[in-house]
Amino acid sequence: MIDYYLTQSKLASGSTSYHAVVTHTEGVDQENFIKMLSEVLNVNEGEAKLVIAGIGTAARNLLSQGWAFKIEGIGSFSLTITGSFPSPDAPFNPAVNKIAVRFLADRELAAAAGSAGLNRLHGVEHGPVIDSVEDKVSGAIDSKLTPGHGVQISGKDIKIAGDDSTVGIHIIDGTGNVLSVPSGDILENGPTKILFVCPALSAGDYAIQLTTQYKDQAHPRSYIFNGPLTVSTP
Repeated sequence: MIDYYLTQSKLASGSTSYHAVVTHTEGVDQENFIKMLSEVLNVNEGEAKLVIAGIGTAARNLLSQGWAFKIEGIGSFSLTITGSFPSPDAPFNPAVNKIAVRFLADRELAAAAGSAGLNRLHGVEHGPVIDSVEDKVSGAIDSKLTPGHGVQISGKDIKIAGDDSTVGIHIIDGTGNVLSVPSGDILENGPTKILFVCPALSAGDYAIQLTTQYKDQAHPRSYIFNGPLTVSTP
């Protein structure tokens, strides 16, 4: 069952539109996957975790060597190069060109997702929503991060609260590596605005994941702002 709610979109034209926000309980989602995998393979949950870790390691090794690969029933993973080149002989420019992972779901996986039931939540919106990310040095919106300088997140119900280990601001690079922002680097923490110091990041594209138990102490809720948010070469 997909739990979702509708939230208003901000359109440059001034017209009103709404988009769906799917709610997730990250820790429970992971636990359910491990439990399901252990049942399918008829192994204990510890062994299931090892299988997941092994798949992750193999995938990273193959991609780091430039290989594409397919996992039957899940989908295909490949690498692509983004950004334009000024001439046929132009070299790869890390400030403009990025290597990104492309995922194409298998027909079976897409069909399974399409068959999930829907449960629209009414009234109180469940979980945080990030509307915009501003780089405070350049003033760029939803496009840039500057390591060592301020980043402002604006949204709804985004205050960082709760004791769960997943709670916090997490920055995700193009390969899925996660860097958590230390709590001491969060300078302002409110329901609609958060200001934090961007950690040291290499050049590349990043996403921001915000996880909090604000308004829901029983379960941590997450919102991923995919951007991409680019860190340029100094």
